[in-house]
Amino acid sequence: MLTKRNTLWRSFELFEDIIDDVEVNVVHKFAQRCEEVKQDLKDGWNDPILLARQAELLWNIHSNHHQDEDGYRPSELELQKRKEIRSLEYSLRSSGAERFLQRLNVATQSLSSEEFLKYCQERPELKELTVKKELTRMQYTLYTPDGTKLTDPEEIANYIESEPSELSKQHELLYRASNQTIFADIIVALTSFDGLIRPQLSAGTFVDDSTLVLDLSSAEPHVRGECFLNVSLPDGHNGQLSLAGALVEVCLCPSRNEFQAKVLYLSPCGEEPLTEQQVKDAAKSMAEIASI
Repeated sequence: MLTKRNTLWRSFELFEDIIDDVEVNVVHKFAQRCEEVKQDLKDGWNDPILLARQAELLWNIHSNHHQDEDGYRPSELELQKRKEIRSLEYSLRSSGAERFLQRLNVATQSLSSEEFLKYCQERPELKELTVKKELTRMQYTLYTPDGTKLTDPEEIANYIESEPSELSKQHELLYRASNQTIFADIIVALTSFDGLIRPQLSAGTFVDDSTLVLDLSSAEPHVRGECFLNVSLPDGHNGQLSLAGALVEVCLCPSRNEFQAKVLYLSPCGEEPLTEQQVKDAAKSMAEIASI
């Protein structure tokens, strides 16, 4: 016969047995479920339908993140081009524009007088280019050895062609260099990934308002040229979007074996920054060009 005390202890023992059974059952079911989940995950990685759905979801998340207000979803490349366009524009308009100009002029210091003079020496036809074509395309001033100033293209051509052979030989390299050839090297120096003319932006440039002064009256005859460089980007509508302008100067003095170039002035085209639509259209055009 159970006493009250024995009944209480027996109740505790029964309760402990029940708890033990529950714990074992819960642990067993938990372990079983873990194995089922692992198998589901393993099967999922190999399920083409699940993989396709996962890729679709990831694309939607990414695309929604970069969706324009009008619903257009630009590619990664377009987004990168937009950033690069704004970066160049910032360099031209911000308080750091002066530093950008200084950096460009560091690049122009790499020009080699030896290479340019060699280029002219190997191309005698450049003199004819100057006399027959460039005198009417550019604004020329020539100071003869006695100090006479000539500005008329025909007068300059007559002087060069009738110059005494001894003087003509001394001035030969100057005549060969006195055309748009003299600006080619500075354009190359300004062309780089972070320069003024950026190939990754499909940037183009053309020379405008060129002037050349041939000073033969100096003890060290030289030619000095200035031109305005126009930098543009594709506008996305089969045209060009003017972005920047730069006034550059070059000077060649063969007797000193010296060839120098410098950006004198740099400015953005237009008082206002590019609109968002202009940037978007330009970036889209650049991405299409890059994909060709």
